[in-house]
Amino acid sequence: MRVRNKEIRTRRHRKEQVIKAAERALREQYGDKKAAPAPKPKPAPAPKKAAAKPAADKKAPKQEA
Repeated sequence: MRVRNKEIRTRRHRKEQVIKAAERALREQYGDKKAAPAPKPKPAPAPKKAAAKPAADKKAPKQEA
């Protein structure tokens, strides 16, 4: 049983090494390239000022008969 556990640990370790080597290769390949700039957020629209119209100018709501 001890040999089997050792084999399992060896295979797992080898698999981790392969993954780490692939990650290193990717970092080396793309490491010198700059990432795309983050999109700038749009400025918030200015708050709208209330209209300075008197209340009499507004249309009266329609009355249902």
